[in-house]
Amino acid sequence: MLDMETVLLVTLAYIIGIVSVMIFNRVRPSFGTHETTGEYARHMKEYEDMLVDLRIRLDTLEIRAGEASHPISQHISDTSHNIKPPTIRRTLEQEGAGMVDYVLKLLVEGPKTSRQIEGLIGRSREHTARLMKKLFEMNYVSRDMATKPYTYAITDAGKGAIQQVSVSV
Repeated sequence: MLDMETVLLVTLAYIIGIVSVMIFNRVRPSFGTHETTGEYARHMKEYEDMLVDLRIRLDTLEIRAGEASHPISQHISDTSHNIKPPTIRRTLEQEGAGMVDYVLKLLVEGPKTSRQIEGLIGRSREHTARLMKKLFEMNYVSRDMATKPYTYAITDAGKGAIQQVSVSV
C-alpha cells in the first residue's frame, strides 16, 4: 500500500516540524520582549494622555462649580484698576472667584513662589502658572523675575480686590 519512501518522508517532515517548533519557542521570548516593551510603552502613553484629559475636565468642572457659588461680578466691580483686555477678565472668571480670593489672601501673608502656591491650593503646576500669569496681567500681583521659580507678592490693586470682597460680603 504505502511504500517505504513515503512513510520515511512523512516521518522526517514530522520530526523537522517538531524540532522547528521547539527552536522557535526557545528563540521567541527574546524577540517578543522588544515588541512587548514597545507595546507597553505605547499603552502607558495612551493612559497618561487619558489621565491628563480627565484632569483637565475635572479642573473645568471645579471651576464651573466655583462660578455657580461665587459670581465674579461681586468680586471685581471696580473698573478703576485699568484691567487689560476683557478676554483676560473672562478667563479669570473661569478660574472661579473663590480660588482668586484664596490665592490673594495667601499672598497677603507674604510673598510666595509658584510652587508654594501650587502646594497650598492643590492644583497642577500648569494650572497654578496660568492663574498667576492672569493675576500678574491684571496687576493684582507683582512678579519677582530675579528668582526661579518666580516669587509673587500682592499689589495694592490685589489688596483692593480683597477689600471689595470683604465689603460686599
